[in-house]
This record gives sequence, structure tokens and C-alpha cells, in this order.
Amino acid sequence: MNNHASIATNRSPDCAASPGQPCQLRPLGTFEDLSGRVGEVSVLQCTRCGHGISLPLLPDVAFLYQGRETQDFVQDGSSLGHAIKNVAFRRQARTLLKQLPVRPAKALDFGCGSGQFTRILGDVLGAGAVTGSDFDESPPADLTGRPYLPASRLSEAEGTFDLVLAMHVLEHDDDAAGLLHRIAAMAKPGGTIVIEVPNIECAWVSVFGKAWDAWYLPYHRSHFSWASLVELAARAGYEVIAVHDVCVPTMGRSLSNLVGGSKGLPWLLAGIAAHPVQWIVEKASGRPSALRLVLRK
Repeated sequence: MNNHASIATNRSPDCAASPGQPCQLRPLGTFEDLSGRVGEVSVLQCTRCGHGISLPLLPDVAFLYQGRETQDFVQDGSSLGHAIKNVAFRRQARTLLKQLPVRPAKALDFGCGSGQFTRILGDVLGAGAVTGSDFDESPPADLTGRPYLPASRLSEAEGTFDLVLAMHVLEHDDDAAGLLHRIAAMAKPGGTIVIEVPNIECAWVSVFGKAWDAWYLPYHRSHFSWASLVELAARAGYEVIAVHDVCVPTMGRSLSNLVGGSKGLPWLLAGIAAHPVQWIVEKASGRPSALRLVLRK
């Protein structure tokens, strides 16, 4: 085992497929540093449980998101693109609510990013029902005039939410178990926690290789398989209510990465055109682009 693999093994959880034993890690190669702030980045994956780990280690990732300049925050800049996402997010919000054991009266969107989904979910649930939260002290544009708590003030609201969402958040930290604990701390006892992450065993990984959009290095630090995600929640002591396959529209960005194109409205439209094929392939293979875990605290 090389030095990088040894370091990663020391920081990774026990293998989900072999409790009490460390992951058996194999290198997947080096990837482009999309931040321009880290240098060479790589991924190692367990041959047994499928869990993946990004290197080098980043004990504090906040510096990567300064200025809200990453794709987690930045809109494509067009009113048409924004309108299309409004429609998609409204559909996603309604699907999400059907998957919950009870309809929440008070929800937190932990790591809300651009705030667009947060706003849409708030519209569906009712005024003031959804609070957004992220690194920045001020809310994103989509949450202007809406409830917002910066990460620095989250402790004020611990244990007060019926529902806590962390949609594509857990993968952004080296210490996924610690981050899950911070997320769950915001929920009331008996409250619902929803975690959604990219699936490292997605059908499109073998198609796009390193151009698969959900690698997103160095921002994505932990890469979950079905086994490693469920085991993480179980070891934390949360009741797993359900695990749902999610077809996240990643085709446009993946195609753009493959040909070296810039992101924007044309690739959003390309992704929409390709989405039926994406859905069929993921459904037929049983290897979705994302996994959604519904937990009870």
C-alpha cells in the first residue's frame, strides 16, 4: 500500500462490507483540481464496500467556497435556465415530501447552496417553513427576504426542526461521520433527516470516466456507495426509514466535461434532452446517479 492509501485508510471508517476491518483501497487515478487551490487530487476506492476517498486530506474545506464562486452557488446566468430549474425543483420538492413519514412544519436546508431549491420547497410548504443555511453570513440571492441562518449561528437552533435536509452536502467533508452528526443535531428528537449524495457506483462512471460530473474534485471529499452510506447512518445510531434511487440530471455537465466545453444554458438543455436516456439506463441497471437516505433521529 502506498503512502496516500495508508493515510486514507487511517482516516476512513471501517469497511461497510467487513465491519471491524479497514477498507481495501485501490487508486482510481489523478483528477483535475477544479478549484485551482489544492494541486494534484486523487481518489481511492474500497474494493469491497465501494466507498471512495479524495486526497489530499482537507481538514477544513471552507476556503474552497469563499465568494460563492463554485457551481454549488453560481446560476447559469440566464432567465430561461433559472425558470427551467424552478420547474425541476418544484417537481423534486413534491417528490421529496411524498417520501417523508410526516409533512414538516419547520425545515432546515443545511448547505443550501444557491438557495433556489430552498426557496421552491418553502413555496410548497408555506411562508417561513424552510430556513436555508450555508457558510456565508448573508443569504444567497434566491433567499433574499427568506429565513436564513449562517453556519456560524446554527447552534442557536439545534434540535428545533421537524425536517433537516442535506442535499449533496455530506460528500463535501473528509469527516462524513462528524458532518452527519452536525446535520442531525439540528433535528428534533424523532425528527426526519434526509441525506442525498452522488452514487460512486452510478452507471455513468464507466461511460464518462473522469469526466463524470459528480467526481467534482476537490470539492467532493467522500464518495458513497449504497453500502457505505447506509452503514454510516446505522453506525451513527439513526433509524433508516428508506433509501431511494435518484436520477440527478448530470448528463449536460458530464458531456461538457468530456469535450472540454464551458458550462451554461446550452449544456443544461443538452442534459434535459438526454435525461430520458439517463433515467432508462439508471433504472435498468439499478445504478442510479444519486442515493437519498431518509432517517429518523
